Amino acid sequence: MFRRLCQCVGLASLVLVLNYGEMLGGGRDVRMHVPLPLTGIAFAQIADILLLGLVFFAVLAPLRETRLWPWVESLLAIGIPPYLLSRNYTVFPVTWLAGLIPVLTVIWAALLLLLLIVFPPVYRRLMQLGDFAGMFLAFFALASVVQLLWTTLWRPQPQQYSAAWARSSQPARAHPLIVWIIFDELSYDQLFEHRARDLALPNFDALRSQSTLFSDVQPVGLKTVKIIPSLLTGRVVDDFSFSMSNRFQVHSTGQRDWHTVNGSQTIFGDARQNGWRTAAVGWYNPYCTIYADALDDCYWTDWDKIDGPMAQRKSFWRNTFTPLQQVVREVKSRARADRDLCSYDVRQRYQTHVDLESHALELLKRDQADFVYLHLAIPHSPNIWSRADGDYTQWCDSSYLDNLALADLELGRVMRLLASSPRWKDTTLIVQGDHSWRVQLWDWLPAWTEEDDHASKDTFDTRPALLIHQAGQTRGTEVKEPWSLLRVHAVLEEMVRGEPVHR
Repeated sequence: MFRRLCQCVGLASLVLVLNYGEMLGGGRDVRMHVPLPLTGIAFAQIADILLLGLVFFAVLAPLRETRLWPWVESLLAIGIPPYLLSRNYTVFPVTWLAGLIPVLTVIWAALLLLLLIVFPPVYRRLMQLGDFAGMFLAFFALASVVQLLWTTLWRPQPQQYSAAWARSSQPARAHPLIVWIIFDELSYDQLFEHRARDLALPNFDALRSQSTLFSDVQPVGLKTVKIIPSLLTGRVVDDFSFSMSNRFQVHSTGQRDWHTVNGSQTIFGDARQNGWRTAAVGWYNPYCTIYADALDDCYWTDWDKIDGPMAQRKSFWRNTFTPLQQVVREVKSRARADRDLCSYDVRQRYQTHVDLESHALELLKRDQADFVYLHLAIPHSPNIWSRADGDYTQWCDSSYLDNLALADLELGRVMRLLASSPRWKDTTLIVQGDHSWRVQLWDWLPAWTEEDDHASKDTFDTRPALLIHQAGQTRGTEVKEPWSLLRVHAVLEEMVRGEPVHR
């Protein structure tokens, strides 16, 4: 009985593996992108594995004592492999696999029935092999639980700290100002070159009229986690690691060894050495952990969902219940369940966005920092704005174009604050994407809409948007030749040293 129970728990662990897979191995990647400890989520994942395993056992154990068991065993042998494949197909690097699952299911069922009828000894050996595989799954479950427990040992660094000049009223700051804004996944093509006819972006257009627009920006990578440290250090990062002690190490292209990154090695450190007050509000990357030695004032957050339908600010019981509810929904309707999960993602991203927005605008209102870095989670999917309603949405029903409209609204709020400051004439503003709209990552997910399909034209345009407004600039210009995004770092270095900017 104990062996059967372990097999059921092992099966449950594989059914749920997409919910906790990113936390295995100590959760290197997920640890880097959450501001709170993972203890509650890890225990919720463990509870789900055990609860679902007990449900499987409670259903199957009585059936083993009946004459129906041989038929039940055959049905399980036919149904379990295709079900596991259909639930976890996204781990495979081919998007077309989902369309083959029904065909593979029919082939697998026909093969088993053929063996049962024509080659019974072979069929029985196959069942014995399945029983052995069940024990392997039990060991997989044990290993998963141990690794989930390991993640509970991790403790994050503070999510926020404030400079002395930010904690009390200060006289008006008489110093040039640099504001560097990264709108995550901001596409030049969708913003300016092939903008949808019904998409109004008045604030981007106004900024363009008094800035330098770079129309052929060459990206430095595809993933934010590598692009941001590349821009900050001026070296292209091609791999990274984030230890249990919150140590961020990177490997840079063309270098042999790995090295630890901290604030002193970045543009933050150079700005601070040259007398600039530094401040950052950012998404996804733990800015206040990695760059603490060079940032006077810092806030970062990421309230997005984990891989499964779990989130850091949800209760233990909610994080336990929601994934099991998702499994039931998938049995009823996979398409509907996927949409529900997408809507859950939208609601969590909304929380992330409004939190970042409030801290970013408050930082600009104080107008005490000299080097301001803002990394916002828009227009990156999931899409949380509705142009039709002129408001946020809580459902999976908007497009990348809707999020572009939201990015324009955010830019307008920032521009109004900057224009109201006495330092506006001495303000340099850089607005960019870290990468472009990665169509190939989103076009097979439930969040993809017909409007996305029409706007993208099934093409990934690699150019991120980049505009630079230099202090006092009143006319728009355009740089049409290829221009590496990494050169933003060199431009910033010249600015913080008070040198003429060479594009």
